[in-house]
Amino acid sequence: MTGDDRALDLDLEFPARRSSIQFNHAAVCPLPARAAAALGAYAENLTTRGGLDWKDWIRKADEVRALAARLIGASDTAGGASSISIVPNTSYGLGIVAGGFPFAAGDSVVTTASEFPANLAPWAALAAKGVDVRRVPTRDGAFTASDVEAACDATTRLVSVSLVAFHTGFRAPAEELAALCRERGIVFGLDAIQAVGAQRVDVAGWGVDFLSADGHKWMLGPEGAGILFTSPALRERLAPPPGWTNLDRATPTDYRVPEVLRYRADGARFEPGALPTPGLYALAASLGLLLEIGLQEVEARIARTLAVLVDGLPRLGFEPVLFGGPPRSGILAARPPAGKDARYYQKRAAEENVVISAREGFVRFSPHVGNDESEAERVLALLKRL
Repeated sequence: MTGDDRALDLDLEFPARRSSIQFNHAAVCPLPARAAAALGAYAENLTTRGGLDWKDWIRKADEVRALAARLIGASDTAGGASSISIVPNTSYGLGIVAGGFPFAAGDSVVTTASEFPANLAPWAALAAKGVDVRRVPTRDGAFTASDVEAACDATTRLVSVSLVAFHTGFRAPAEELAALCRERGIVFGLDAIQAVGAQRVDVAGWGVDFLSADGHKWMLGPEGAGILFTSPALRERLAPPPGWTNLDRATPTDYRVPEVLRYRADGARFEPGALPTPGLYALAASLGLLLEIGLQEVEARIARTLAVLVDGLPRLGFEPVLFGGPPRSGILAARPPAGKDARYYQKRAAEENVVISAREGFVRFSPHVGNDESEAERVLALLKRL
C-alpha cells in the first residue's frame, strides 16, 4: 500500500470514522473492520465447529509472533518470531521479566518518576527481595540518557523505561540508553505500548533486551492480547512461570509432566497456559494491516494530523508540549487555557462523539493512521466552541 489515499480507504478500513472522531489511541483503539471480521469469523467457527479446528489456533499464534517480530524489528539475529511471547497485557510481560530475573538483595533497578504504573509496580515489588528501585526525575515526562546514567552504579542490573510517555508523548532516547546499558552490562528494556504500531521500532538494531506491549492501543487490536520480546541471551536468564503449555513437550498433545520440569527455550517459555485466541485472530488482522500500509507511511499520516493540531491549538489558548521540535510519537499533549480543567474538554468532547483524554492535567490527542487532517480541523472547531 502507498501513501495514495485511493489505496487506503479510511472509511472502509476504520468504520468508527463514520460516527465519531477517535483521537484516543493512547487509551483504547477502535477495531479496524478486518480485525472485527476476523474476530467474528473465529466466533462463528467456534460456534459451529467447537474445538475441531484447534490446530488453526496454534497457527494463528505463530502468525502473530511472526507479524509482531517484523513490526518491532526483531530480526533473525534477535531471535525473530521465536523471541516473541504472547501475553495478555503489558504488565504481565514486564512482570515476567521482574519475576524471572535472578535479582539479589542489594541490586538496583532504574526507571523514571513518570512511568505508567505498568512499568513501575513490577519493579517496586522487588523491594521485598531487597532490590532498590531508582526513579529518575523527569520534566513533563522528558529525560536524557545522562539522567539515567547518573542513577546507575555497580549495583544496577536493569533499566526499564517507556519508549513513549503516556501523558505527554515524549519519546525516550532508546538508542542511547541501549548503548549505555550494553557498555555497563545492564539489561535494558522498554514498555512500548505507546509506540508499537505507531512508529518504527528496532529491537535488534538498538540492542533492546526486552519489550512489552499490549495490542489494544497503537497495534489496533483488542484488549487482552499483547506481545513480549526477549532477546535469546536474556531469555536464558529468566525463570519461566510454572505452567503446562510452556513445558518442553514432544507434541502439543503430550500432557505428561516429567519429574524434572523442562521448559521451552523460545518465546513460548513464558506462555504457561491457554492463549487469548479470539484476540489473536483480530490482532493478526490488525498487524497485517499496519505492515501492509508500512510504518513509514503510518508515521507520516500521524505526523500530518498532529501538525494541524500543533498549528491550531495555540490560537485557542492551548500550549502544546513539543520538547523542542515536532511530535516524535503519536501523542500530543497540550496545557489547557488558563482556568480550564483538561477533564472538562474530555467530557464535553465525548458528548459530541469526539474522543480525546485528560492525563496529568494535559489534554491528550492521539490520532492514528485511520485519522486525517480534516478530523483535526473538526476537533479544533469543537474546542473553539467549547
